[in-house]
Amino acid sequence: MLLVLSMIFWGTSYVFTKIVLPCTNPITLIFIRLIISSAILWLTIWLFKQTENIDKPDWKYIFALAFFEPFLYFIGETYALERVSPIIVSPMIATIPVFTALVMTTFYHVRLSKLNMTGIFISFLGVIVIIINKNMHIDVDICGLLLLLLAVASSIGYGLMITKLSGKINALLLIALQNTIGILLFFPLWLLWGDPIAYQQLQPLSFNLSQPVVFWLCVLILAIFSSSLAFMFYSMAVAQIGISRASVFTNLIPIFTAITAYFLTGEILSPLKMTGILIIITGVILTQSDRNARIR
Repeated sequence: MLLVLSMIFWGTSYVFTKIVLPCTNPITLIFIRLIISSAILWLTIWLFKQTENIDKPDWKYIFALAFFEPFLYFIGETYALERVSPIIVSPMIATIPVFTALVMTTFYHVRLSKLNMTGIFISFLGVIVIIINKNMHIDVDICGLLLLLLAVASSIGYGLMITKLSGKINALLLIALQNTIGILLFFPLWLLWGDPIAYQQLQPLSFNLSQPVVFWLCVLILAIFSSSLAFMFYSMAVAQIGISRASVFTNLIPIFTAITAYFLTGEILSPLKMTGILIIITGVILTQSDRNARIR
């Protein structure tokens, strides 16, 4: 249940991010999002007295965790959303378990079955279907695609670090540290390239709310649910069932993204894109289907 909630929060986050991006640049949006998230997390830690001592060797993993996510991941994801539809971004992110399986095979000598290898091939086939149009031309901004690959690579690094820390450090404290370090990493970038918020650039939505209200409502949803609760729930789940089994739930993300995009922005999946998403999900499931290929 925690994993499903995490996927709902992450799946909807692509749409909310796309809605507010016309108002400011990605650096400013990420910086505001992390400040709100960190403030809420530290207040919760203080109220419920969730602090604890952290072993010195674990600090290097915590800093690496924050470097992968939120720093590198949010740069890749948010800048990609400037160029690519959320409905395209989410299935690409859903390929993370496939790349995770390849990394586990390369660095941890985890053996993949023929079924797993077939799943990897099918997932890449699904990606090809997603990024081409009916005339067999690439239908996705190349720079946006490269930024998505950065997000995927960062998420793999995050998964490897969270595996080392889950169960050792309270999930609430871990996410608070992760986001606070992220603020420190983004601060110099914000000083150099931060933009003011231009509410008038926000596109009108179907419900009757003022542009500043819509902007801050979306930012609060991103900060509370996507940057706080989703990471906390995911960390708690990884501690229970392991990163490989937890990562397979990312195939739910495109479904929640498509539903949210349809109701909030009216975006509809083309039959070709829908086929690509279904192919990717099938490949991801096959990649994770062999229990012998999973590690904690």
